[in-house]
Amino acid sequence: MLDFSRAVAGPYCTMMLGDLGARVIKVEETGRGDETREWGPPFVEDSSGRAWSTYFVSVNRNKESIELDLKSSEGRAAARTLAHNADVAMENFRPGVAGRLGIGYDELSAKNPGLVYCSISGFGQSGPWHDRPGYDLMVQALSGFMHTSAPPGGDPVKAAFPVADVLTGLFAEQAILAALYERERTGKGRRIEVNLLQSMLAAMAPQTAAYLMKGEEPPQVGTAQPNIVPYQVFRCADGAIVLGAPNERLWQRLCRALDKPHWLADWRFETNVRRNENREALVAEIETALREWTCADALAALERHEVPCAPVSKVGAILDQLEEHGGRIASFGDSEFTATTMAHPASFAGAAARYRRPPMLGEHTRVILDSLKDDSDGL
Repeated sequence: MLDFSRAVAGPYCTMMLGDLGARVIKVEETGRGDETREWGPPFVEDSSGRAWSTYFVSVNRNKESIELDLKSSEGRAAARTLAHNADVAMENFRPGVAGRLGIGYDELSAKNPGLVYCSISGFGQSGPWHDRPGYDLMVQALSGFMHTSAPPGGDPVKAAFPVADVLTGLFAEQAILAALYERERTGKGRRIEVNLLQSMLAAMAPQTAAYLMKGEEPPQVGTAQPNIVPYQVFRCADGAIVLGAPNERLWQRLCRALDKPHWLADWRFETNVRRNENREALVAEIETALREWTCADALAALERHEVPCAPVSKVGAILDQLEEHGGRIASFGDSEFTATTMAHPASFAGAAARYRRPPMLGEHTRVILDSLKDDSDGL
């Protein structure tokens, strides 16, 4: 797989494919490389004192790096030769740039008709917004995500991680695997286009469906869920927890757990529809009740009654105990540099994932260029 992408969405996709066994050759700008190499702090040092951005490490394991100047005829020629032997090519240049560089789908598929070619952009390959820079923050704002994630009347809220980028990378990975499966039957490759805005809106399925089918603007809900009550963060005497009752059985258990059997007889809370209609009153009653409980006591009571609940944790708190709960953390590297990141979320019976450290800038340039003299191995 030939990876011309940088930043997050494309590299996240190609890392996931690398985790699954693909050979990924990351093409980087000569002397500069992927911009996320400089995104920090935090940085960690290798045995030579070289600083690595933990952000870059988090989306670039299991790859090789080649430096190419795609503005030079030699660099473009090398890229085309690599692509002629590749199963997949990924790019996230601004629309039209890959074609001008001679590495667009039309140019590469002419000599490699089996090539699966994926383009990632912010807002699509055409249309009035196609030439806008496609960054996650702008898409979180434009999609309505930041507005609907805010508490009622509150300020817009951004997700703490690049949710539009990650979703786009996952949708791209899915499409690439589908195209490769199709190629097994037809022998032909496929051009794929994925953009951040479409991906974000597709993931916001309940909100977009409400507007498309009913013309209803999704409300600002903060931590709440617009269709289920209760299903949100609540404050206890000493902190915050989350709890949810997405069906009538769980609602009954919640009432018993909090020792509020009279809620079951209250006509305002008889069904989820009624609870939605009287959301403000019910949430206020639950909040008042939980203010008398510590987080530990409330969670214990809820768990005894098998009500979905959880503490509001910091990242480190859950990572420190993840493996004892069956989660997987990947530690990998060599004498030069070792890293620890989250493992691929999928596990396959009878097979163990293998991870390699991210590449240094241009680490594999000479080996890869030398391999062009004998293209029989494929990439």
